[in-house]
Amino acid sequence: MIFRYDSKIIGPNGYKELMIAILNDQDNPVDSCCHKLDSPQIFDFTSANTGAHDFGVKGWKLDPADHYSGYAEKVHE
Repeated sequence: MIFRYDSKIIGPNGYKELMIAILNDQDNPVDSCCHKLDSPQIFDFTSANTGAHDFGVKGWKLDPADHYSGYAEKVHE
């Protein structure tokens, strides 16, 4: 099965999070994770200095296509 991930910065001003969702081939979410962001992290993310793959999702290996999205592979432990 092919999985991909997509990310988005969410939250009101003063409290932002990076939400990363793992999606199946029908674009249904199968897993997700949120990371609290501070101002430097928001700047680095929006300017593409860092990507969602740098934050990660537990149990998944993220292979970036760009700093917002890419492919995901389940890690077997």
